[in-house]
Amino acid sequence: MHLLHLRLPYRAPSLYPPYALASRLQDHLRRSLLDLKDNRPSSKPYTPTLISFTPLPTYTLGRRQASPLSGDEATRLSAPVHYPSSPLASGSSPSMPAPSQRIDGKHGTVQLPVSILHSPRGGLTTYHGPGQVVLWPILDLISFQHNKYTVRCYTRLLEKTTIFTLLKSFGLKAFTTEDPGVWVRSGAAWAPLTETEEGGEKREEACAMAGTEEYVGEDGGPLAKIAALGVHLRRHVSGLGTAINIDMPGPEVTSEALNPWARFVACGLEGKTVTSVKGELAKAKGDPQATQRYEGMLNPPAVAGAWAENLARNIGVENVKTLGEDEVVSLLEELVSGKITPEEVGEDEREFVRLIREELDRKRDVGRV
Repeated sequence: MHLLHLRLPYRAPSLYPPYALASRLQDHLRRSLLDLKDNRPSSKPYTPTLISFTPLPTYTLGRRQASPLSGDEATRLSAPVHYPSSPLASGSSPSMPAPSQRIDGKHGTVQLPVSILHSPRGGLTTYHGPGQVVLWPILDLISFQHNKYTVRCYTRLLEKTTIFTLLKSFGLKAFTTEDPGVWVRSGAAWAPLTETEEGGEKREEACAMAGTEEYVGEDGGPLAKIAALGVHLRRHVSGLGTAINIDMPGPEVTSEALNPWARFVACGLEGKTVTSVKGELAKAKGDPQATQRYEGMLNPPAVAGAWAENLARNIGVENVKTLGEDEVVSLLEELVSGKITPEEVGEDEREFVRLIREELDRKRDVGRV
């Protein structure tokens, strides 16, 4: 048994999948798993799956959002976000030139449109966008083919997998608090593993890993959220997951045009800040070169790959199989064609899939020359 990793493609600095497209893929895969649980004849065998993606700027409103946004709030959130024209979290990230109509030459930024969507998770408003990787496992929590999880244990699985990925990949000490998500002490989070500690990995058994790493401490900087978490379950089939901030503006960037977090109180948690992996490495005490040290990992595909490996080990499957871009795009083409699901497909979803397919075809043609 393996973990199937579906990594939605993107091309920095401006071609990112709409959040709605990733949600459409997740819904399709969850429905397929529920059909299997109902013993429907056309069902495919169960394979634990992970979707990872970096979306266009999107604000999602959770179930605790009791009242609709006011006109002023909606206008404020939906204003375009300006990102550096050089890719965020570049590393080995794929890239292609931005359309000229999106480039702000005066400020050296690319303007990206913003979506506001409702989400089945709990909580209030949060943000997803470039510089972040979103990770959605689709698991049957009571399957005999891997470790089994209660709802509480599954939440802790997501937390533990994220905490270990941050520590092993970047030397960042993260933890949980009474508030949802994964947190650090900003400016005091960097504490890389020694060679002995790095060699001490072991496979966790189901809820043996259920204790959260609550380390708030008195020393160091302010509490800052480095990864958000939201869960939705239907008949033990998981949806949503976690989102890790890799390279995003911190609280020192007060412009709402440049910093989407400055437009709202993240998850309704007054007085708490948001940080990112790159932001914490830049503050690393004792190693001013920490950011360069991890440069090859500071991109969504690399972090998603590391998180997938850790998840596979923690749930007790043998390895990770990452589907190729061409196969992923073929699946997305089926989804937006309307042949698989009856739901209305957004024009932005079709446009993204078309542009990615054209870019893949161009690369293939160049390779033949």
